[in-house]
Amino acid sequence: MSTFAVIARREIRLALRNRSALIAALIFAVWFPVVTILGIAAGSEGDAAAISGGIATVTLPVGVFMGYLFCADAFLREKRDGSVETLLCTPVSLRRLWEGKAVGVAVPAYLMTLVSAAVTIAAVYTLASAPVAGEPLLLLHLAAVVPIWIAAATGLIGAAQLALGMRENQILGFVLIFGFIFLIVGLQQVAPGGSAISVTAEAILAAVGFALLALARFIAGKVTKERIVRTIP
Repeated sequence: MSTFAVIARREIRLALRNRSALIAALIFAVWFPVVTILGIAAGSEGDAAAISGGIATVTLPVGVFMGYLFCADAFLREKRDGSVETLLCTPVSLRRLWEGKAVGVAVPAYLMTLVSAAVTIAAVYTLASAPVAGEPLLLLHLAAVVPIWIAAATGLIGAAQLALGMRENQILGFVLIFGFIFLIVGLQQVAPGGSAISVTAEAILAAVGFALLALARFIAGKVTKERIVRTIP
């Protein structure tokens, strides 16, 4: 088994055993999107495309926030308990370590986002009688666009948490989260088609997501072991 797979599987196991993070993620995954989408459904007058667009609008911020929740345990844990120094002494490159951890965080974040989407769709169907589960663009959004953005968010946040100190991370974490959310909302506002889900909007979101993922990989490649050691509390 490759080093990348070992690191990723370890982070996935640790994330799924973290009860506090799972409970917080589950509460947010159910409460926020359901409350938001029911308001959208009430004003859409049963338009499946508009409701699908609303679900797509909600799932991306949810996915980014899920990545943020699980990132704190994956990237900052070793700094808090001092075990990061042991990791830095291993023959694993920093980029490989970052990649494994980012994927290990992105997988549970994506799974929790899918749970959130399923609950939201069920709530819309039950309370608003709007069958949107079979919308092809919504399925494409959940299967392709959402994981790209989650990977980009976890990658950027993870790289920042490796490179910065604990105090800086507390500030930057919120900045990145709200920055992602404002960017998502802005892109969806300028995309043609209005609030309804569209091929153009999904293409724009996918392209920007890939660009952010490339940026995260570039930043992670600039982080050095010396930099990480200097930020250990």
